[in-house]
Amino acid sequence: MSQKRISLSQSHEAYEKAFKSFLDNSTARQSIVKCVQDGTTLALEKISPLDVNRPFNVLGVGSGKGEMDLLIMQFIGNHLKTSEADAKPAIHSLVVEPSSFLLDKFKESVACLPSSLTDLARLSFEWQLTTFQEYKKKCDSQDKWTRPSFDFIHFVHSIYYMDAAETLCVCFDEQLGEKGAIFCLVQVENSYFDKIQERFKGRLTFGSEDMVIYTEKGLAKIAAEKGWNYDVIKQDFFIDVGLCFGEPSEQGDLLFDFLTHQKDFRATAGKELIDEVKDFFGEFIVTDGMKGKLLKAEMAAVVIVK
Repeated sequence: MSQKRISLSQSHEAYEKAFKSFLDNSTARQSIVKCVQDGTTLALEKISPLDVNRPFNVLGVGSGKGEMDLLIMQFIGNHLKTSEADAKPAIHSLVVEPSSFLLDKFKESVACLPSSLTDLARLSFEWQLTTFQEYKKKCDSQDKWTRPSFDFIHFVHSIYYMDAAETLCVCFDEQLGEKGAIFCLVQVENSYFDKIQERFKGRLTFGSEDMVIYTEKGLAKIAAEKGWNYDVIKQDFFIDVGLCFGEPSEQGDLLFDFLTHQKDFRATAGKELIDEVKDFFGEFIVTDGMKGKLLKAEMAAVVIVK
C-alpha cells in the first residue's frame, strides 16, 4: 500500500532541511538577493520623493524567518539615508506570518540586529501571528481612519497561498497610502516551478488547492486589468540535480523533496512517478557531464506602483 504524500510545507523542520539542500545545490540564493534588491530599488525610485520626517511603513506578508524582510529594510535604509535628513530615518515593519515557529525565529534575529542595519535607520517591528486573510478581517473591523497604511508591501514567494487577485486588490486599495508600492517575488511562466505544477497536477503537492505557483505573467495580467502601473524584473538561476540521479542519499532525497514540494518523495512515490519527474528534469537541464546536471529555473520581481 502506498503511503500518503504529504506537502513539504506541512513540516517546518522537513522544509528547512529540504530548502537548505536546494540552496546548497543551486545559485538561487544569489538570484533571490539580486531580484529583491533590484525590485525594491525600482519600487523606491518609483515612489520617491519620500517624506523622511515620518516612519516608512512596511508590510511583510508570509515573512517566514525574516531573512528577506531584513534585507529589504537594509535596501530601504540605504535609499532613505541618501536624503538630506539629519536624523536616521525610521522604518516600521508590520509582519504577518501564520507560523509561530517561523515568527519566533524572526524575533530571535531581530533581538541582535547587525550594525549594518542599525546604523542605517531606526527600526521597529510589530508582529501578527495570523494569515493575511485573518489580518484583513481584523482591519475591516477597525474604523477606516485608524487602519494602518503602508509605503511598501512585499510577498517573497508567499502569495502562492492566497488568491492573488483578491489579495493584490486589498493591498492596493486598502493597505497602501496615497502612494506606495507592492513587491512580489514569484516564478516565471514556463519555467521549471511553473511547469511542474501543470505537468503533475493532482499527482504532486504542487497541484493541491492550498498552493498555486503564480507567475509574473499572471500578476502582470491582474495589474493590467486594474489599470495599475507595474514593472517586471527577471532573474535566472541554476540547480544541480545530479544528486537526484545518483544513488539515494540524504542530500539527494532532500533536494528531490524541495523540487517536488513533497515530503519523502523518493520513499513514497512509485518508481514510475520518480522516473517521470527525472524525465521532466531533463527538459530543463542545460548542462550535463563534468559540470553536473544543471537545471535552469527563473524567478521574477513584480513591482506594482500606486
